[in-house]
Amino acid sequence: MLQPSPSCLIAENYDEATAKLPLDCQMEVYDQSEVFVEKDGDLEFSYTKAIFKQGNKFFYSISERRLPPASVIEVPPSGLHEIPLHHIWPQVDINLTEAPDPLPPDCYVKEPRLIEYGDNKASLNPGSQLLHEATIWEALKDSPHPNIARFLGCIIKEKRLAGLCFVKYSMNLFEVVRSSKAVDIEGCLLGIENGIQHLHGLGYVHNDLNPSNIMMEGDVPIIIDMDSCQLEGAKIGVKGGTVGWASCESGYAERKNDIDALSKIRSYLEEVCNRN
Repeated sequence: MLQPSPSCLIAENYDEATAKLPLDCQMEVYDQSEVFVEKDGDLEFSYTKAIFKQGNKFFYSISERRLPPASVIEVPPSGLHEIPLHHIWPQVDINLTEAPDPLPPDCYVKEPRLIEYGDNKASLNPGSQLLHEATIWEALKDSPHPNIARFLGCIIKEKRLAGLCFVKYSMNLFEVVRSSKAVDIEGCLLGIENGIQHLHGLGYVHNDLNPSNIMMEGDVPIIIDMDSCQLEGAKIGVKGGTVGWASCESGYAERKNDIDALSKIRSYLEEVCNRN
């Protein structure tokens, strides 16, 4: 996976009769990633997916070539697909708490992840998922808990939801374990359990507990990422949990989903940490 890098793209008009963009149209490479597939036991490059920005418009493109992280490249306009603006930044017609302006210097802003656009049904409307998550955090903000992320508010621009603002935490549980840092397994699991019990007590189920959705503030686990969270008993919808971690076979938000996920996290920590 390549990191986003600012550069520009020259969209060459190969077919003037069908061109959707003018010749020599400069566009910013907003994000890009390389996709690999397994072949004969090895990983082989498959394609590059890139997100391009022109003004306030966004496009995605898939190329069979590997693209340098910062360059001027040429692509046919027919290979660019515009992402509808309302799929990225939904209009806000409900009362949402706005983040401080200016934003605190040490905060994290969650924005729609456009590089995944079009990969599956759930990825076709990232703005809708962000708005759903905003309503969850709005419902939770008056009942804070030390093991649940601290929500600072929504970023709203021109009556559209542009992002969610949180206190920034340095590492998630996956990263801590991979760094070979010592983990208080029982203390960590107890903190996660306390956070989940608090969430359940408010009538919600997380539905996507896994080590990448648990940040660590020292030895304190902090639960994040509520885009799969639903009221208990509600249908989970297109945004389910992470494969291999989530147990949402029924398709509904049940406390069992989080309890089973916590059990998998315990097994993971005991296996990996004891091995280290």
